[in-house]
Amino acid sequence: MGDQPSIADVMKLLQTLTTDMSKIQNDMATMQAKIGSSADSSVHSHDQQPPDRPPRFQKMDFPRFDGKSDPLIFLNRCESYFRQQRTMPEEKVWMASYNLEDVAQLWFLQLQEDEGTPPWGRFKELLNLRFGPALRSAPLFELTECRRTGSVEEYSNRFQALLPRAGRLEESQRVQLYTGGLLPPLSHQVRIHAPETLAAAMSLARTLELIELDRLSQLPPRAAPRAILPAPPPRPVLPAAAVPPPQVLPVSALPAPQQQLALPAPPPRGAAGPSKRLSTEEQAERRRLGLCYNCNEPYSRGHNRVCRRIFYIDGIELEDAAPAAADADLAAPLFSLRAVAGMPICDSM
Repeated sequence: MGDQPSIADVMKLLQTLTTDMSKIQNDMATMQAKIGSSADSSVHSHDQQPPDRPPRFQKMDFPRFDGKSDPLIFLNRCESYFRQQRTMPEEKVWMASYNLEDVAQLWFLQLQEDEGTPPWGRFKELLNLRFGPALRSAPLFELTECRRTGSVEEYSNRFQALLPRAGRLEESQRVQLYTGGLLPPLSHQVRIHAPETLAAAMSLARTLELIELDRLSQLPPRAAPRAILPAPPPRPVLPAAAVPPPQVLPVSALPAPQQQLALPAPPPRGAAGPSKRLSTEEQAERRRLGLCYNCNEPYSRGHNRVCRRIFYIDGIELEDAAPAAADADLAAPLFSLRAVAGMPICDSM
């Protein structure tokens, strides 16, 4: 019976257990308060992650390359993936080659047979040499020759694609190259605002282009051009047979006075004189002497403007056509109404 604990020992043991339980509860409350405060601080400063381990719950897909685009973009994405995943240097080429496709994968197979698996720096150099731009030896020259031929957005994209290969340039040099490629008058407008960065110059150029497009859209439409009437046709030239050249006859060749035809004097200009009919023989005689059919003056070009007399001229009759056909020099005369009337122009009805 002496081995059994007494009531005093049991009460002492209960007090000890109660003290220990209270201490444990206080420790748990303290730990919970610390955990809560650390959780709040992590919520407010979630961007301050330890540098020795990657962020939680973040998955990144490795980029792929098929040899049909600029390899500079593929290599840059590979570098970002390696930094985020803390990839070892000896694993970089293996991971990049696993994600090559089509002609790029065939190129890597040949590279392995020739050189083996190269280091990452050599891999980047060979990939740029095989699938990069053709003129890699003068990238700065390509950048300086870049000019705006369309919209500002297209020019900015081409300039930005050439810029990474041109090497290190100061920000002022980039702004000057970009502004000069805009071409006047847009380049002058951008220089007036003196942008300090390339991004500011690109944004300013797009804004000025929009302002110019709005101004052109508000202009009134131009009137349709007046129809151009066709030029009048050239005046027809009378054949040489219709207008006989003036003939100057010597005095001895003139007929005797008794053989000359007695013609009445021409009436004054503007007066209507008596009409007269000329027979075929009279026409032939006047043609031989080079005289006018209306007066006794020699006929020449422009004589109809002076001579205003109108004669009735008899044509060749049908019964007289047979004997006249024997003479090869005499042909049926052709006369123009404009020439007889003395009209200076030929555009009348």
